[in-house]
Amino acid sequence: MKVTRFKCGGFALGFMTNHAILDGKSASEMFQNLASICRGESLKPTFINNNRTSIRARTPPQINFPHKEYIKLSKTSSLPSSFTSQNRTSPSPLIFSDKYTHKLFSFPSETLKQLKQKAIITCSTFEAIVAHIWRARTKASFKNLIPDQETTVLFAVDVRDKISPPLPKSFAGNAVITAFATAKACDLIQKPLSFGVEMVKQGRERITSEYIRSVIDWLEVYKGIPATCDGAFYVSAWWKLPFGEIDLGFGKPKHAGPIVSGNDEFVLLLGSRNGEGINVWMGLEKGVMEKFLDCVCEI
Repeated sequence: MKVTRFKCGGFALGFMTNHAILDGKSASEMFQNLASICRGESLKPTFINNNRTSIRARTPPQINFPHKEYIKLSKTSSLPSSFTSQNRTSPSPLIFSDKYTHKLFSFPSETLKQLKQKAIITCSTFEAIVAHIWRARTKASFKNLIPDQETTVLFAVDVRDKISPPLPKSFAGNAVITAFATAKACDLIQKPLSFGVEMVKQGRERITSEYIRSVIDWLEVYKGIPATCDGAFYVSAWWKLPFGEIDLGFGKPKHAGPIVSGNDEFVLLLGSRNGEGINVWMGLEKGVMEKFLDCVCEI
């Protein structure tokens, strides 16, 4: 479930969408159409394709890869959310706890450039910032982690152009799957940033058409969700989605982003107000957040 807030002038609007129906790209297109109607204009696309048959599971299912990025959620799971809870084997439920604090971290374009330079190897802005956050978050929790314990970052990947045959540009639905990168905590912390960047790059490169088909079949069989457990957390990039361009008839919003989230293992990469740089929105236990504040500034 995704709740998005738009602040226009002196008032705010909130919209709720379900990921089972729409991903971020399709949701933003829906909001653009809604805005067009509010302005007295027509729908933007001439055709909306909601045919999901091209991404349905195969018969019989063919699960050809181990999908550690997903887990079957127990119906009786009621364990609390905690990045540092090492005995938690189920994703956190959508709860709100005063144990956590949420903050927005600003990464100006110059800082992002420095991160990419520090990475040494050629990489995207996304790969550099995800590796940096993953490393800083692990370092902030290191005293509670066994050095050889694996730490994992999960992240969303749009498969529209990765699956064969590619989905049509008019496709409206959820075409996002979960990718992941895993490393030992000691390696991630002690080795240079390039190590984490390489792990994230490998996670993205893992998403081939055959891998996507295997994910679809796994989800059909096990009905799982992203495995935000055992210290793993999930990163979703919103900064390239045009939420900030949606004009309901009162001008572009001053702010577009989430209202709240009950899952504290969820990290959002948002666009900055001036269009340059990235804002990182995340939640952590209060004690871990204090340490993270120091670790994330180590560029």
